[in-house]
Amino acid sequence: AGSGLVGGTFAPSLFLGGMVGASFHDIVGTMFRVAEESPFEFSDVQAYAIVGAAGTLAALFKAPLTASLLLFELTRDYEVLLPALASAGVGSVIGDIVERALEETRRDRDAVSWGDLSDGDDEEQPKRS
Repeated sequence: AGSGLVGGTFAPSLFLGGMVGASFHDIVGTMFRVAEESPFEFSDVQAYAIVGAAGTLAALFKAPLTASLLLFELTRDYEVLLPALASAGVGSVIGDIVERALEETRRDRDAVSWGDLSDGDDEEQPKRS
């Protein structure tokens, strides 16, 4: 029984996403603080950490709605729900693109094990009569 998720990836993905979101807040905040008067108002670092965690969780598990709602249930912060949904959607799409690229690279490198599914320039097998 269980959630079906791999045991050691859930909590680290939340941590990694939270740290990336917090770092993004600090970097962007520093860039706009260099300008004397910034027209932008920033949210707290916690909001950026939640959005980053939702994006990372969605990218790893391919479940953007689940990631967004899970983090919403943890925080009960309505102001972060829409950015978390957007981040989770983008994270899920980027995860799919990266996974497809890695799969194609792996398939091209090891054409023998893929047989007819390979796009490699293998010699044609003689047809059996």
